[in-house]
Amino acid sequence: MKKYFFTGLAVILPFFLTIYIIWVIFKMVGRFFVPFFTEFFERFVYTDMPAAVITLVSAVITLFVIWLVGVLASNIIGRKFVGWAETLLLKIPMARGIYDALRKLTKVFFSNKASFKRVVLIEWPRKGVYSIAFLTSSAMGEAQEKTKEEVVNVFLPSTPNPTTGFFVLVPKDDIIPLEMSVDDAVKMIISGGIVVPSAKRKSQ
Repeated sequence: MKKYFFTGLAVILPFFLTIYIIWVIFKMVGRFFVPFFTEFFERFVYTDMPAAVITLVSAVITLFVIWLVGVLASNIIGRKFVGWAETLLLKIPMARGIYDALRKLTKVFFSNKASFKRVVLIEWPRKGVYSIAFLTSSAMGEAQEKTKEEVVNVFLPSTPNPTTGFFVLVPKDDIIPLEMSVDDAVKMIISGGIVVPSAKRKSQ
C-alpha cells in the first residue's frame, strides 16, 4: 500500500501543484481589472457573479492586453508611441530614476540575458546559507579601489519575482561558479526551487 500511495502521490502532486500555481498567477494578474469587471457584471450582466469568474475574466483580459501591447510595440507606429511615452515619463523627476532602472533590469531578464556572465553561488544572507546569484561584471572604479580584496559585481534576485533583488559586491574568492544556464537559474528562482535543473558534468 505504501508503494502505491507514493506512486499515486507522485502522479497527482505535480498535476495539482501546476493548477494551483497557474491559479495563483491568474489571481495576481487578474487583480488589475477586477474592480472594473465587478462593476460591469453587477450593472449589465449578473449581479451575483462569482468572484472566481470575475478574476478569471480579468486575468484573461490582462494577459490579452499584455500580448496586444507587445504586438503594437513591435511595429513602427507602436515603437514611436512607446518612445514618446518613455520620453514623457523620463521627464518626471521622481519617476525618471525608478522607471529607467526597472526598464534596464526588465530588458536584461526578458531581452538580453547575456548581460549576466554566469550563474554563481554566494553565502547569503549569512555564512553557511547559499543563494543563487548572477555574476554581472568585475567591479571597477572607486568601489574596487576602496576594498582590500578583488571584488565582483553580483545581482542577487528574489523569489518569485527575479526582476527585484539586491546588488552586492562579493570577494572573487567567495563566489562558487555553477554550470547551469541563466535560463535554468531563472526558472529555479521563479519556482522557488520546485524546478531544479539536472547537474551538468564537465567531460573528462
